[in-house]
Amino acid sequence: MRLVLLLLVGLLQVDVALANDFTVYLIRHGEKQLEQGKDPALTVDGLQRADNLAQMLSAVPLTAIYSTDYRRTQQTVAALAGQKGIEVQSYPPGQLATLAATLKQHRQNALVVGHSNTTPELLALLGGGDVQMDESNYGDLYQLVFVDDKVLVTHLRVPLQP
Repeated sequence: MRLVLLLLVGLLQVDVALANDFTVYLIRHGEKQLEQGKDPALTVDGLQRADNLAQMLSAVPLTAIYSTDYRRTQQTVAALAGQKGIEVQSYPPGQLATLAATLKQHRQNALVVGHSNTTPELLALLGGGDVQMDESNYGDLYQLVFVDDKVLVTHLRVPLQP
């Protein structure tokens, strides 16, 4: 009986330790219309990639989704947010240090959709290293797993075709 109790206490401690781990996903918005001013919508390919993102992350237990207020980022997360019943939280792209601090403080599984200039910066602020991104980069998904004081980064691809 005592052995069973000790095993149970040990399992609870493992669960508590695992509860402190969390994962953040970072992605740039999908392909955008080229001639629609400062706030273009997604192209057909961009909408397809957004659907593929929703399918790819369907089993991930996200508790928060962050996006800038631009149409292209909002459209990138719309399918996933609707699927999970999560309200998208807007963030100002000029306040990435604040967003990084919020993500680390809340320690929740989250997706952040940004831009070619903000996604690499946020990745670095979260301790994920340096990456370069330009206007041709679509579908690069970065998974940052926070375990204790370490950040494990995995570079994934969201395909254009399902």
